[in-house]
Amino acid sequence: MKRNLTLFVFSAAFSVILGSVLISGCTKEGPEGPPGMDGADATETCMTCHNFSEDLVAKIGQYYNSAHASGNNINRNNPNCSHCHTSQGFRTFLETGESVAVPEPTAINCRTCHPIHETYTFDDYRVRTDHPVSMILAEGTYDHGNSNLCANCHQARPVSPFPVPGETGELTITNARFGPHYGPQANIFIGKGGYEIAGSMPYQNSVHTNIISDGCITCHMAPPVGYDAGGHQMSIKYGTSSYNYSGCSGCHTDAAELTAMMNNNREEIYDLTIELRDLLIDHGLLNEGNLLVPTPIDVTHDQAGAILNYKFVYGDKSHGAHNYKYVKALLINSIESLQ
Repeated sequence: MKRNLTLFVFSAAFSVILGSVLISGCTKEGPEGPPGMDGADATETCMTCHNFSEDLVAKIGQYYNSAHASGNNINRNNPNCSHCHTSQGFRTFLETGESVAVPEPTAINCRTCHPIHETYTFDDYRVRTDHPVSMILAEGTYDHGNSNLCANCHQARPVSPFPVPGETGELTITNARFGPHYGPQANIFIGKGGYEIAGSMPYQNSVHTNIISDGCITCHMAPPVGYDAGGHQMSIKYGTSSYNYSGCSGCHTDAAELTAMMNNNREEIYDLTIELRDLLIDHGLLNEGNLLVPTPIDVTHDQAGAILNYKFVYGDKSHGAHNYKYVKALLINSIESLQ
């Protein structure tokens, strides 16, 4: 009995010593954290953004229902494309002006447009840049507040050879994808970059170019409709025929009237786009089906300009909503030149 009691006391003492060692090991101090991020200050700092409001939750839900968050075309992480198709590539481009290969690409996300967790203040929610953007294609500057961030990517790429209005002679197209790529929205909005063939319609901008100070975000990031449109989801149209007009209400008060106008204008521009496409195919300037240029091909400057204008409007995808007057002039004057 005495021996058993001795063993029990020894075991208990050993357990206490071992527990002390383990607890000491678990509570060992690690390296010092960033300034202002230790102890109670960390909670206070994090709560600047991570509070009990559901505002951040709403924005995240909207964004992850958007086309930007889909990760489509993230495989374009080569030096020519990464600055618009990957998050790291875009940030590098803003910092250095260079487009580089990105070996471990991530899709466009919160940190692409905002400096999240860089200052640990509410400044982390600001946009990374609002500097005016000089268009790559043709002369022109996009300067519409925070939407300048968008214009860094949503603009046309260089076109070579670029046709010259009024120039005689021919030029040779060797690139089957000749055109301004798929994101010329900023160019369309300010009315710069299209090939201005002389014709019956003058080249002028719609009123929105001058009165919408924040450009893209005025309509695309208007107060949201759930996760389907507006806000960080950024769509205008949702469902089969509904539009988020919350960004338009300052000027347009009759939703039915605005819907009718939108639908009529979009249908008109769509029909003109199809008419120009069919003429280009009939003239052997576009392949039917894939809409690539049958290269190599010698064309006049106006013919090359008509191809460019079709690709310009097709890539914009707004059917004239971004600049109705300018788009209509590009299409009608191109059509007339081919007739």
